[in-house]
Amino acid sequence: MRILFLCLRCPYPPQRGDRIRSYHFIKQLSKRHKITLVFFAESDSDIEAVSQLQPFCERVECVRFRPNFAKLNTVFHCLSRTPLQVHYWYSPQMQRKINQLLEENRFDLIHAQLFRMGQYVLNAYGTQKVLDLCDSLALNLSRRAELDCTPKRFLVKLEEKRVRQYEIEIMKSFDWGTVVANFDRDYLLKQDNSLNLSVVPMGVDLKYFHPNQENINEPLDSNGNQTTVSLDSSKNLVFTGTMNYFPNSDAVIYFCEEIYPLIQKQHPDVNFYIVGNHPTEQVQRLAEYRGVTVTGFVPDIRPYFQKASVFVAPLRAGSGIQTKNLEAMAMGTPVVTTSIGAMGLEAEIGEELLTADTPKDFADCVIHLIENPENRQNLGNAGRKRVEASYDWQVLVEKLEQVYAEI
Repeated sequence: MRILFLCLRCPYPPQRGDRIRSYHFIKQLSKRHKITLVFFAESDSDIEAVSQLQPFCERVECVRFRPNFAKLNTVFHCLSRTPLQVHYWYSPQMQRKINQLLEENRFDLIHAQLFRMGQYVLNAYGTQKVLDLCDSLALNLSRRAELDCTPKRFLVKLEEKRVRQYEIEIMKSFDWGTVVANFDRDYLLKQDNSLNLSVVPMGVDLKYFHPNQENINEPLDSNGNQTTVSLDSSKNLVFTGTMNYFPNSDAVIYFCEEIYPLIQKQHPDVNFYIVGNHPTEQVQRLAEYRGVTVTGFVPDIRPYFQKASVFVAPLRAGSGIQTKNLEAMAMGTPVVTTSIGAMGLEAEIGEELLTADTPKDFADCVIHLIENPENRQNLGNAGRKRVEASYDWQVLVEKLEQVYAEI
C-alpha cells in the first residue's frame, strides 16, 4: 500500500508524544508499505533529521514553518468560528505541497496526524483517509480551563468550544479516525455517535526503555555536563515531559507547592528532578525549593529514571495516554500518578502503578515506596510486564493496519 503520511512536526527525534507516535508508526509501517512523509520543519535540525527518516520512506518532504505568518494569520482570524489552532498551523506552502503530491502520485491511503494536518486534505476525494486525532483536544482544553487562573483562561474556554465542534466536523470528512484511549473515543462519540473511531494506544520502545542497562551514561544537563544526582536513589523522585505544555507545568507546580512539603516532613533529604524541554519561567523558579532540580533539555532521560526511586506524575489536566508513564514503567521505575494521569492505561491500579488524587494521599503513596524497597521493586517489575504485554509498537501498528483494512 502507498501511504501519504502527514505529520504536524518532524517525527525525529521521537521526544514528545506526537513525534513518538508518528515515528514508530512510520518505522513499523515501512516494513510492509511505501510511505511518503510530509511535515513542518520548525528548525534547521528538523531539516537535517530528514536523513534519519529516509530509510523508512519512499519520499520525505518538509515545509518550513513560519511563526510570524502563523501569528498574523491567527490574529486575522481571531473572530472565526474555526479553532485558532487551525489558523495557526495553516500554510499556503503546505497546501500547495500536498496538492502537488496528490496530483503527481496515486496513493492508496492518506494518514493525517492531528486535525491541524487533517485540514489540508478535507477536499481530497477518491483516496481513503484516516485521521489520527491522538486524543480529544476539546477534552484537554476543558480540563485546562478548570485549572488555569491566568488571563488566558477566557481564550482557553473559547477555544475549547470551537475545538469541540470542529473535531466532530472534520472527523466526518474522513473515512475513519483513531484515538489513543477509550475515554477519548467515548467523549467524541457522546458528541456524535455516528463517527467511525478506533482505539490505537500509545506505545513505548521496549528496547530503548529497559531497566538495568549497563550502557546508560550518567545524567547530563542541556549543555552535556554531568548532573549531580543523589547517591541514595531511594530518595530521588522524577518527572519528565515538555515543560511549556500546561498539563506538565501545572503538575510540577502542584507537586512542589502542595505535595512535596508533605514528603519532606518525613524525608527532608528527598530530591525532585524536573526533566524536560522548554521549562517556563514559573517552572524554572521551582528550583528555588530545597532539593528541586530543573534540568531543561537533556540528551537522554533514561539515567533519571534509573536513578529514581519513584516517578511522580500528579497530572490534573490533559487527555490521552501519558507517554511519560509508559516510559517510566518500561524502565521498571514505580509510578505514582492521579486518576487523570492513569486514564486510558491498561494497568492494574495498586499492582502495576499507584494513583492518588489529594496531596496527602499522593504524598503517602510516595513515602510508602521510599520506605519499602521491596514494594518499589515489585511495582516496578509489574509495570514493566504490563508495557511488554500491552504497549509494544509492533503490536499497536498491527492494530492500525486493521483499521486501514476495515475502510
